[in-house]
Amino acid sequence: MKASAEEIYGEIRVEASEQARVLAEKYGYLPYMVQRYIYMLGLEGALRLLEAFEEKLSPVIRCNNTRVNCDWLVDRLSGMGFVLRRIEWSGIGYRVVERPPRPSIGATHEYLKGYYYVHRDAAPLIPPILIHRLMEMHGYGTVLDACAGPGGKATHLAQLLAGRGVVVANDIALYRVKAIIMHMLRMRLWNIVVTWSDLRKLPGRGKKYRWILLDAPCSAEGTIMIDPGRKTRTTQRDLARIVAREIQLLDAAASILEDDGYLVYVTCSIAPEENEYVVTRILAEHGELTVTPPPVKLFNWSRGLRRFHRLVFDPRVEECVRTFPHLHGMIGSTICILHKEGRG
Repeated sequence: MKASAEEIYGEIRVEASEQARVLAEKYGYLPYMVQRYIYMLGLEGALRLLEAFEEKLSPVIRCNNTRVNCDWLVDRLSGMGFVLRRIEWSGIGYRVVERPPRPSIGATHEYLKGYYYVHRDAAPLIPPILIHRLMEMHGYGTVLDACAGPGGKATHLAQLLAGRGVVVANDIALYRVKAIIMHMLRMRLWNIVVTWSDLRKLPGRGKKYRWILLDAPCSAEGTIMIDPGRKTRTTQRDLARIVAREIQLLDAAASILEDDGYLVYVTCSIAPEENEYVVTRILAEHGELTVTPPPVKLFNWSRGLRRFHRLVFDPRVEECVRTFPHLHGMIGSTICILHKEGRG
């Protein structure tokens, strides 16, 4: 599926109002970004989002319960001066709310032994949990993590599927492939197969999957509280090029999805252009796809947008999941579950 960045730019371009320019200067953003927040959330919601992005997030660890007892791990880290708060909906995730001067959470012997994985935030725990719940309902098997580096979601899936399924962890970048292998070996998760390929080259090679996770390379606009440089890194033309690539990636993933298969599309971005817009275009191209509701509601997350500025989206994208810093205390992210209807 060809998607011209110039065509996309013409559809998504917004002009910043004077109000947005004033707020952009105050908080250090490109003006168009603030204007988009106002369109999405209203002025009051945009202000709350901008303030939330100024707050720093502490990391999250995911206990490797295939190797250690999680209560033992918490006690062990607590003895070093770490204060952990359990993320109830995750089962094995803990927010690091206090840290000693040393060691860092990613430099303990317990980390090096593979007893836990360090995430920037809790939001990345959501997609593997949703896929696992779907598999509990519809059958286990092999999952393609199509853009898997550095391996957080792949290793999480491998934990959840231990003894019941295999994760094919693929990435286009060799340095990220090496990171996946390092985490797989460190955590001793032997149900991961690592591959090095561009997802867009996989259609037509004969292999299809019933379960696919596509955590697409994106603007990472939802991670500003972790990386403030995101406030000014992505121009509207940059965004159009990113969106064009996301459409290509999601189209390729849809093409290698089996009948009655599930494809979970994820970004760490709150931009509607990268989420509802991309999914709407794919739904128009692939009539066999539909958006399916999450199999469980882990917490009171937000739903997908039906419209944004002058864009009107496929109404089915309302079933997508959104997280916002000012509403959920985590990075901004979007998750859409696509189902390919079986033939006959």
